[in-house]
Amino acid sequence: MKSNWSSTFSVYALGVAIAATLLPVDLVVAREDESSTSKRQQTLGRILVDGERLEDAPYGASRSNTATKTDTPLIETPQSVTVITSEQIRDQASPNLQEALRYTPGVRNELYGIDNRGDWFALRGSDESTVLLDGLRLPLTGYYGVVRIEPFAYERIEVLRGPSSIIAGQNDPGGVVNLVSKRPQPDAAKELGLSFGSFDHREIRADATGPLNEDGSLLYRLIAVGKESDTQIDYADEQRTLVAPSLTWLASDRASVTMYGEYQYDRSKNTNAFLGLDGTLRPAPNGPIPRDLFIGEPGWDRYGGTRWRFGYASEFWLNDSWQLRHSLRHDDVEGLMKSMYANWWDGFMDENGNLDPEGQYLGRLTYVYEDRARMTGGDLLTEGHFKTGAVEHTVLFGMDGMTSDSRQRSSDGTGPALNVYDPIYGIVGEPILDDSLPMTRNEITRVGFLAQDQMKLFDQLSLRTGVRRDKVRNVVVDSETQEDWATSINVGLVYEVVPGLAPYLSYSESFNPVTGTDAAGRGFKPKRGEQIEAGLKWEAQSIPVQASAAVYSIDEKNRLANDPDNFGFSVQIGDARVRGVELETQGQVGSWSLIGGYAYTKVRASAASFGGDLDSDQQLEGIPEHTASIWAVHDFERLGIRGLRVGAGARYVSRIGDGTGDVFVPSVTLFDAMASYDAGAWRVALNANNLTDKSYIATCLARGDCWFGQRRRVVASISYLW
Repeated sequence: MKSNWSSTFSVYALGVAIAATLLPVDLVVAREDESSTSKRQQTLGRILVDGERLEDAPYGASRSNTATKTDTPLIETPQSVTVITSEQIRDQASPNLQEALRYTPGVRNELYGIDNRGDWFALRGSDESTVLLDGLRLPLTGYYGVVRIEPFAYERIEVLRGPSSIIAGQNDPGGVVNLVSKRPQPDAAKELGLSFGSFDHREIRADATGPLNEDGSLLYRLIAVGKESDTQIDYADEQRTLVAPSLTWLASDRASVTMYGEYQYDRSKNTNAFLGLDGTLRPAPNGPIPRDLFIGEPGWDRYGGTRWRFGYASEFWLNDSWQLRHSLRHDDVEGLMKSMYANWWDGFMDENGNLDPEGQYLGRLTYVYEDRARMTGGDLLTEGHFKTGAVEHTVLFGMDGMTSDSRQRSSDGTGPALNVYDPIYGIVGEPILDDSLPMTRNEITRVGFLAQDQMKLFDQLSLRTGVRRDKVRNVVVDSETQEDWATSINVGLVYEVVPGLAPYLSYSESFNPVTGTDAAGRGFKPKRGEQIEAGLKWEAQSIPVQASAAVYSIDEKNRLANDPDNFGFSVQIGDARVRGVELETQGQVGSWSLIGGYAYTKVRASAASFGGDLDSDQQLEGIPEHTASIWAVHDFERLGIRGLRVGAGARYVSRIGDGTGDVFVPSVTLFDAMASYDAGAWRVALNANNLTDKSYIATCLARGDCWFGQRRRVVASISYLW
């Protein structure tokens, strides 16, 4: 069944795209006028330069297509959207997605502290937020074979908060993060950069783009990154290699096709240790456990893998009002983890492995996990612009889908205890993953059909309505097969009372089948979400400054949580309710580039949903009730020092509980800083994250383990642009 829909969809869509691309311009019957030509050029321009064609401030943007899959002003979008630009990523020296999101309200970015096995973050209280790449979902890998996201490869990171199944298909209630890739540009530009810093960090990066022929109909882009670094954990080094070429063919002023590929290799040793409360959050007889403790064996510990990616995106104007778009992408990811972790539940031991509250040893378990995922996803969309009386319509309808085949094999065992205050390594042989061990295989097939109408009346009132129908077939080999159908809707209203000031109201839904089983082997029910959101958006008319305020209520059914009684498993706690308030501002005020945000997030689950030691009156684990941040960069050009920029930021996270009411991680305030100087084609910069080197615990979970936060990291960089 999987191959039937996949091949049919792909062949049909590819055929339509090729035919559209090759269709002579003079065969399209359309009335040319200035406004329609401008509309075509704007849309083609968006594909070529993504967000850069918009006259935006260095931070923030005035338009986005993440919430609607159409190029829509944010002030007309009845949902909360944050755009993180490449300038912000550069200024804050964000090394991964988790840290690129740290100044975004509503995002909790250190769910598992410095764990380098993935980008773990929560969005509006949902700890399994969906990540898209250019509107298509990323591969559904296991937890231990993830190849992390490299921010340098993306033009923008767009955060859409709240249920969004209309545009994302399978979607958790918290929202989606959409990565917008860097694509070929019509103007030649090149960048070569080097950076070095804390923990012996070394990096080289390159970005080149421009035309390949005289008439500019062929454009290219090539992005490459090489990294090597230690971390704040002893022996836990990291390596990365990324190569991402792309090619755009401008067949005419009505048609374009972009083809791209990507290779990424990540290899590291684990920074996680799974340490208990004693010696981390609480005192221990022999003092705090060192923050640089490596719990595994340096000789063979490893984590990471490779990812290959190929795809294309095409668009074609059928006439002045109707456009056809088609995208198709295939990802192949292979990952492997060999590591050890502390069995914190046993507590301290003596050197012989006997339980001893006064001891210095912790027991260790070996773990080997092999993970592979293959996914093909695509969409075929038609967008139209027309009027019915005084109402302007932007309609979108089409289909999207994916097939995913993920396979995992794992084994574990018991190793000797380690003196966590004076560790001695080399006493545990490398574990072998026997090919005869059973492999868990999960096949997912999804296809969805969507229809959306964005209506605008009297240049002030905007109404969006959308409906989607999804079918998901989830097959766990040698286990049960689950098939789910779901209908999701989205309704939103925006009224611009005066230019630049617009209150809005919206209702949205999400649907997400949940893979895997609980400790008893029972499959999970699909997760559903419903949200009501009201807010106010403001855009200054004379300067590029934006601000927004939102209040929302999300009802979530069949939420997952860590099983407090069975390590490595999840439990479905039933209904959860999220209530929140978010405030945000971005923009340019004189010589200042500014970002500010605050979020209040209250996450509770019904009393009937809980089991074990969890308390229904407590905030769910890992989610702070209050977060706030501010970031400001000053340009000294007006003071006569051209090219100099200096900035700083502060991030506040309130105390975080483990859901039991007994364990709370203290609140923390962290400071960041940067300075850069541009001289002609050269740019030098210095960044410091956690400037005061604050030592803190990022979170403690209900099952009893705690996770360290990121220590100070200082990075110097130099770039040459021409």
